[in-house]
Amino acid sequence: MISKDAITDPQLMELAKQINADTGFDILQYKERPLKRRLAVRLRACQLSTYQEYAQRLVQDKSEYPKLLDALTINVTNFYRNPETFKAISARVMPLLASQADQSRPLTIWSAGCSSGEEPYSLAILWREYSGGSGVNRSCRIIATDIDRQSMEKARQGIYDQNSMNEIPPELMKKYFKQSEKNYILDDDIKRMVEYRHFDLLEPSTFSGLDLILCRNVLIYFSRQAQEFIFENFKKSLHPGGFLVLGKVETLFGTVKESFTPFDPKERIYQLNG
Repeated sequence: MISKDAITDPQLMELAKQINADTGFDILQYKERPLKRRLAVRLRACQLSTYQEYAQRLVQDKSEYPKLLDALTINVTNFYRNPETFKAISARVMPLLASQADQSRPLTIWSAGCSSGEEPYSLAILWREYSGGSGVNRSCRIIATDIDRQSMEKARQGIYDQNSMNEIPPELMKKYFKQSEKNYILDDDIKRMVEYRHFDLLEPSTFSGLDLILCRNVLIYFSRQAQEFIFENFKKSLHPGGFLVLGKVETLFGTVKESFTPFDPKERIYQLNG
């Protein structure tokens, strides 16, 4: 059980209990300051000033819950976000996985906290480009998970606006997308490489034998104890020698750190020992 001691505001604690009872979403795993910032968005929108008032609004207006959950789980993302990280994965990680892993099974990747799909689809494009350019004849299976069902439904559609395309190389955008007015429609073959699942990172992982996990710019919102729990989940989910990629402002810590070797510290890429 993860401790709730980090939350010090009694009104916030009561609101958190109410949200958990009504939706099953445990907001107490967020750090207090970013949690308050995200709640403040909804309080301002409802023209309310206290958590008690907002708790009453949730009782009176159930349509507020989807807006609240959207504010809590929002994750700014785009294709090839932090391109240097994708370059490092393609140049250094994928050659090792292609040569070392069991060739009889697909390469298996988990995009944890996938939001609206830009990251897992970027990985699918990355593998397609790498395997095609290096002559590797092996399939790739990408599991993409998030707690936000609405974001994943958008991801399944594979339709994006210009804001999602700002960092993808132009030649890849031309190769894997069709432009329709102001939107970009992803190639169906790339979409079929990704399997979306609803999953809460604070639940025990059911995955095993994974080759690569990406969880970027998600853990910063969780308490230290929650992060340690998630790191243990990732460790159990990876195949020995598999890789974990975190966000640029995130780092491994706690006892699980001893199980990993920094592979590319600048890009926050770690390799599981074994």
